[in-house]
Amino acid sequence: MFAATAFILMAVVQVPLLPSAPYLTYDPSDAVALLAGIGYGPAVGVLVVLIKDFLFLLFRTRGPFGPAADLIAAGTFVAVTAWVYGASRGRVVPRLVLAALAGAAARVLVMIPANFVILALQFGMPPAKVARLLWPAIIPFNALKAAINAAIALSLAQPVARGAGPRADAPARR
Repeated sequence: MFAATAFILMAVVQVPLLPSAPYLTYDPSDAVALLAGIGYGPAVGVLVVLIKDFLFLLFRTRGPFGPAADLIAAGTFVAVTAWVYGASRGRVVPRLVLAALAGAAARVLVMIPANFVILALQFGMPPAKVARLLWPAIIPFNALKAAINAAIALSLAQPVARGAGPRADAPARR
């Protein structure tokens, strides 16, 4: 269900984030995968990303480079965020915020070298041209996409995480 929802969101919602790079579009599918990762662990979250990108490759795109880039970016973001959340202790909101910051940073850092490879393979782009795109397009896009999806996931995960614990009004089990 998570993967199907993420695929539909990725296929339907495509919003350009940066005027300088309108070909880089935002979609909220990472938020769904992040919810799966927070709720069921990093492996499940990455599996949602993998299935979503495979479906996108089959039904919505002509080549493997966009889904491959998304798999690397979203998979990193979801895996790191879910892992940091699961490994940390304390109140839900600070844990979620710390985890999302770590996941966003990991996404940005991983996509710097990944874009050199992907853009060279996809468009034959030389490294110097990719380097000129880092600050005006690649880094801000990945940071913004991670921040928006983290905010969506956090706004949904916080009430779910609170509701998943034992209720104060529930009778004690014996």
